[in-house]
Amino acid sequence: MSVTLALIAVMVAAPAMADTTTTSWDFSGGERVTVGVENEIANLTVPDAAGAECVAEVSTTNGRSVHLGHNINVYLNGTLLLSLEGIEDEAFKVSGDSAGFTSSGSDQLVVFLEATQDRVTSSAGSLTVTCSETPPPPPPPPGDEGCTPGYWKQPHHLDSWEATGFAPGDSFDVVMGVDSSFDTLLDGVKAKGGGENALARHAVAALLNASNPDVAYGYTTGEVIALVQDAYATGDFESAKDLLEAENEAGCPLN
Repeated sequence: MSVTLALIAVMVAAPAMADTTTTSWDFSGGERVTVGVENEIANLTVPDAAGAECVAEVSTTNGRSVHLGHNINVYLNGTLLLSLEGIEDEAFKVSGDSAGFTSSGSDQLVVFLEATQDRVTSSAGSLTVTCSETPPPPPPPPGDEGCTPGYWKQPHHLDSWEATGFAPGDSFDVVMGVDSSFDTLLDGVKAKGGGENALARHAVAALLNASNPDVAYGYTTGEVIALVQDAYATGDFESAKDLLEAENEAGCPLN
């Protein structure tokens, strides 16, 4: 790395949320370099994209009819990532040679030219790094446990409420954020019949299942409350009841 060649380097900073960064070099008029010695011609800093899958791509745009022999070597954080060998005697020799890597979040790429003949060497081209956006983590698998309203309303199971942070006497309307026909959560879980009453039974059971650390339930407490509020806003009690009922009957792990 004894000689740094004259170059025109253009860094194109990726705009916000973009995933591509490019650096270019151009000394197509030629430079004499020492055979077998790597000479830095460009460098590039990859935007912070930890965990993203990236591709480094090299293209050359030589415009002369004869290009004396050289190699182009691309290093990622000091380790050889991509080597293009024997670039000579043809214009536009390289188009899209590439190598992939997973971003560490602080990646540096450096491009070196290595002469293979003791003559003037010319090169022009670009290095482009494209990183895909890191996908969000997949949602946790839905729970496969749930206790029915019949479980939660039984006097000998009221001790199971203690782990949930809710009490039988808590206001149904305050907890659910609705204007209902029920005074307490216990009133709701004991309600008989269909429509609003059926939703109330399963809504309270779902709330207790979701907030009990010993029940692997398919909804969070926030999701349960949102379903209940939407049902009251639209008057469609049946749809929300059906969803919660299916989860409440998944199988109760509590004694």
